[in-house]
Amino acid sequence: MKYETAEQWHDAAMGRDCGVDEAESERRRKMVQNYHLQEGVEPDAERLADYELYILGKMDIEEYQQYLLFKYRA
Repeated sequence: MKYETAEQWHDAAMGRDCGVDEAESERRRKMVQNYHLQEGVEPDAERLADYELYILGKMDIEEYQQYLLFKYRA
């Protein structure tokens, strides 16, 4: 499906069932948190909302990458 805006894509994905179990989602969340600790980065609320798409399995990694390219394209 084609989306006109990143917000439409985000909202549609968040309406999907979670694609991973709780243990996997916690593993992904810790991976993201560890990355931010190592890099000394404090993500803003918008980035955190984007991370949830992958953490909760609302998008697989390929779709997530496409979404980020679409959203942050120059």
